[in-house]
Amino acid sequence: MKEADKEPKQLSLDQMLKELREEYWKSVSEAREEEAREGVELFTFWLGEERYGIDLIYCRHLLKVPKIVRLPQIPEHILGVFNLRGEIVPALDLRRLFGMKISPPSENSRLLVVEVKEIMIALFLDWIDDIIFMELKELQPISGKETGVPAQYLKGYFPPASEGERMLIYLDLEQLLASEKLIES
Repeated sequence: MKEADKEPKQLSLDQMLKELREEYWKSVSEAREEEAREGVELFTFWLGEERYGIDLIYCRHLLKVPKIVRLPQIPEHILGVFNLRGEIVPALDLRRLFGMKISPPSENSRLLVVEVKEIMIALFLDWIDDIIFMELKELQPISGKETGVPAQYLKGYFPPASEGERMLIYLDLEQLLASEKLIES
């Protein structure tokens, strides 16, 4: 009788192993599908009437606009510097850099501290939007004529997901921060 009791338990163990194998292979195939869906996570924000996105991997801190100290003889698009936990960080106004209409800071204005290749700088944003995943197959080429941003600072744009939305302009933060235009007056 004891052998008969062991046999059903063996079958349930076999069934359990079979289910575990199926679950494993299912998760492996789902992971492969996710890898095949190439995309990028973007931090999105607004400058004036245009919606922008930058790679989330560069974002370090999001702050209410602190007291910024203006320095003499720096370009107008550099707002000044501020203290972030003992580090002096420059603040960049992309609207001025791109020749956009300037509006005064509002309750929604924020500074986004980014770090690219050991360069840390804060970007002044009119207001923040969201963090989203975009598939790279949706990325469209952009010439810069569609926006006031020079083409060398753009990776492209993502078309609006639905009617009434704006296109999402994908900034190339590495090119932007490597640009000599940042330090030119």
